Amino acid sequence: MEYNIFTKKELLEIFPFGETKLNKLLNTGVLPVVKVGRDYTTNQERLNQWFKKMKVNRFFINFKAVYNRIIK
Repeated sequence: MEYNIFTKKELLEIFPFGETKLNKLLNTGVLPVVKVGRDYTTNQERLNQWFKKMKVNRFFINFKAVYNRIIK
């Protein structure tokens, strides 16, 4: 079984917003991540479950709407 593990740096490449907004999502516990030392990690399965929970289509994602619904 293969696991796709993503670090914070890789999450920055996935999500189309900057490090400050990503840090807010990570620090508030919104994204399904595990803190390992000073870094955060997650895997593809957990991200897919999060997308489904948030009712976000992975192929057409309105991240601004998701971000505003969660953070603000």
